[in-house]
Amino acid sequence: MKVSILAAAAALLALASAAPTPQEFDGDFIDSIPPPTAEGAPAGATKSGPDVDVDTLVESTVSDISKRSTISKRGVASDNFVKVFDNWTGSTQTGGYLTFKLLPSYDVDLCATKCLANTGCVFFNIYDETNPAGLLHKCVLYSIASTKGAATNFGGQDHGGVISVKSLSAGYKKKALQEDVPGYHYECFGDASINAPQPGPVDPYMGVSFTTTSPSVCAAACDAKTAYNLKQAALNGTYRACNFFDFYNVYRDGVPYQTACTFYLISYDASFATNFGQKRNGYQYSIGESCGYTRDVLIGVDGIATKPGVIIT
Repeated sequence: MKVSILAAAAALLALASAAPTPQEFDGDFIDSIPPPTAEGAPAGATKSGPDVDVDTLVESTVSDISKRSTISKRGVASDNFVKVFDNWTGSTQTGGYLTFKLLPSYDVDLCATKCLANTGCVFFNIYDETNPAGLLHKCVLYSIASTKGAATNFGGQDHGGVISVKSLSAGYKKKALQEDVPGYHYECFGDASINAPQPGPVDPYMGVSFTTTSPSVCAAACDAKTAYNLKQAALNGTYRACNFFDFYNVYRDGVPYQTACTFYLISYDASFATNFGQKRNGYQYSIGESCGYTRDVLIGVDGIATKPGVIIT
């Protein structure tokens, strides 16, 4: 049974609202970040993994997956991606794993096409793996741009006397990490996230989610949260409307760790992007690819809206 987009996103964001406020990127906030599962393509797999499951993304934060052709076109990689590393003997093993595909040949453009066809993919790792099934060409997709330093899976697993070997590993990062989202405009803050003050009796912070993969997922969740709050409006007809979110990646010691999205009643500009990370429990946490998205048409006054048909006296 398919999960209702509005209900699923609203329920998840309702839980997110109870999380620690990520102001000043403090220790409590870092402790609240769930550790990612460092994953890569399963060793010895002889079949492609599934596409990114839209329903799973819906249950996480709501997604709208785009469908594209799987035909390999020349220049797809060079037009849309920047090579981060190549000719390496290890495959990427880090946070942000989405899925993997087996390719008929070592084809960087086809792997790039797979990445473009899967919501949230901004980085892919292509490599050859030799295992009991023979020579496999793997294309692994991630929602966070990675580095050679995270390509630490060198194989070596013993499959009945056959040792798996990795070769020709290369990583490619999407040129435009920011994403156009219909109904929103954005401003990017680089390596800092929003540290929003509380200007009055109404807290503008609405919650944080670590289960997103892209700004479009965050936007859908922002819309869903607003729709849910409308249904749960107060007796006087007022409700909290999501008008802005900050999408960014969290790195630990320079390695991709988690993707985050924080939601607010009102919009903030770069002057409020003052969270640069901190050292915690021996690790250095930092922020990257931070972009704030604001509704083209704001809802309510300072994020407090009134249910249609209700007259406030």
